[in-house]
Amino acid sequence: MGLELANPLLVSSSSLANTVEKIQKAADAGAGAIVLKSLFEEEIQAAIDSDMVGIDNTEAIDYVRAVETDAGLSKYRALIRDAKSAVDVPIIASINGVTPEWWIEHVPELEKAGADALELNISMMPRDYRDCGEAVCDFYVDTVSAVAKRVSIPISVKIGHYFSSIPALVDRIKWAGASAVVLFNRFYQIDIDINNMRLTSASPLSTKADLAFPLRWISKLYGRTDVEFAASSGVHSGEDVVKVLLAGAQVAQVCSALFKNGVGHLSSMRDGLSAWMDDHSFATVDQFRGKLSQKRSEKPENYERLQYIKALVGHE
Repeated sequence: MGLELANPLLVSSSSLANTVEKIQKAADAGAGAIVLKSLFEEEIQAAIDSDMVGIDNTEAIDYVRAVETDAGLSKYRALIRDAKSAVDVPIIASINGVTPEWWIEHVPELEKAGADALELNISMMPRDYRDCGEAVCDFYVDTVSAVAKRVSIPISVKIGHYFSSIPALVDRIKWAGASAVVLFNRFYQIDIDINNMRLTSASPLSTKADLAFPLRWISKLYGRTDVEFAASSGVHSGEDVVKVLLAGAQVAQVCSALFKNGVGHLSSMRDGLSAWMDDHSFATVDQFRGKLSQKRSEKPENYERLQYIKALVGHE
C-alpha cells in the first residue's frame, strides 16, 4: 500500500494490538507493521443498548448514543496516536462496521489520529435467504467506494472466502478504491455441546491447514490485478511466510501463531524467512514474490481442478 516495511511480517488485527504496551512488544519482536485491534461498531452499539435500558425519551436516547460513540472513538483515536509515538513501524487502523453510514461517518477520524493506513474488516455473514450474492458483493464494493472518498490514506479490505467469484469481487474492490485485499477473514466459529445441548464457541485460532485457502487464491490472482494481497489465516512459521510470498502475497499477517507461541515468535519467523532467502541466494523479497503463482507457472493447469481429480484416481 505504499508503506515502507522492514519485513513482510504483520501482526494481524486482534487483542495482540489493543494497548501501547502490546504494540511495543510486537514492534520489538520484529513486526514489519501492526494492524490494531478492530474498532467494532457492534461493541459500541452494545454499550448504547445497555445504557438505554428503561429510557424511552428520544432526546435521551440520542444523547446516550452520541456519548457512547464518542467515548469508543476517542479511546481508539488515542490508541492510534500513542502507538505512533511509541513505535517506528507503520500503524494500520482497523474498523469493523455493520451499517454503511457508520463506516462513512467515522473513518476520517482515524486518519486524523495519524493512522498510516486503514483496514476495512467487512465480516458480513448473510443469514437471510433474501440476501442474494450480488447484493452482498454490492455492499462490500459500495462500502469501499464510500470510505475511499472520505480518506486519503491507503485502504485494504479484509474479506472471507464465501463468495461465488472471489476474482470478480477483488477486481471490483480494487476499482472502488482499495489498494490491497486481505485473504482471508476468520469468522466466529461455533460448536455444539451435546451433553448440555447448547451452543459453544469453537477455537478462534487457525491451524497450518488453513493456509491452503490463501495460498490457492493468492497464487491464482497474483499478477492479474494491480491490487496487492496480504495472506491471513494459517501463517504459523517462517516456512509459511515463504510459501505465501512465493504465491504472490505482498505481506503475511500473523495472529494465531503469536497467541500460541508468544509475540516473540515473530523473531523466529523472520529468522526462518531470512535463512531460506540466504539458502536460495535471494537478497530481496521482490526477487521471488509470485515465483510460484499461476501466471508465472509453466504448468498453470496444476492450479486447477484437474489435478484434484488426478489425485483422487491415483494418476501421476
